[in-house]
Amino acid sequence: MKRTWYTTAKQCTALRKSTLRVDMCVFIDDDQSFTSENVLKSTVKSILAAAIIKGLDVIGVLSAKNPNVGWIAFQMAIDQQMDIAVLPGQVYKCSTGEILYIYKMKENVKPGLDLPKACEFAHKLGGYVIVTGLTRNKVTQLDKLQGSGYAPDAVEIYNQKNGGYRDLNIDFPKFITSASTSANELEQSNAFTLIERKEAEKIGLLAPNQGIDFEPKYLKPKTGVPNA
Repeated sequence: MKRTWYTTAKQCTALRKSTLRVDMCVFIDDDQSFTSENVLKSTVKSILAAAIIKGLDVIGVLSAKNPNVGWIAFQMAIDQQMDIAVLPGQVYKCSTGEILYIYKMKENVKPGLDLPKACEFAHKLGGYVIVTGLTRNKVTQLDKLQGSGYAPDAVEIYNQKNGGYRDLNIDFPKFITSASTSANELEQSNAFTLIERKEAEKIGLLAPNQGIDFEPKYLKPKTGVPNA
């Protein structure tokens, strides 16, 4: 039987797309600030649901002190078969003043490091680093580090929460983020970055072919129910 347009469309969404919607900056409070584990998990689930409603394919979940909440979101997306990739992360302030978003690490970055040393520390442990709030003077310094383990992997050029697009003449991957702090904010935000899947794999956001063969629960045939 011929499949409906809805069934066909569903198979062309999310991580199977060639162009992905990415929001690398969604904030959730640190795990210790929640009154209970149930409240924490409910908050995380609402953020992930809002990300899917918004049409995002990749989301970076950041907390101020450690990446614990991001890893909870990462595991929840897997356990509940959500069609979204989660990058767990933490915010880090360098001794030289730069703010970094550091992803894919399960331990905290040592405090008091300058930007080159913080990036080096993160990269040695498999981390991915985005720097935000760059001034033109900082851009000049960053250019000298490019291509080394001391440089960040990408830069944030626009943060919807703070505003102020930064037209940076710099040869790094660039991200636009929502900086949402709640599910409602995320759902209503129109800020995200479009990135080709091949590029996302090339710069280390996704593993090769990650999510290509993913089949969400709503596409799996139900017993006794004929295919549309």
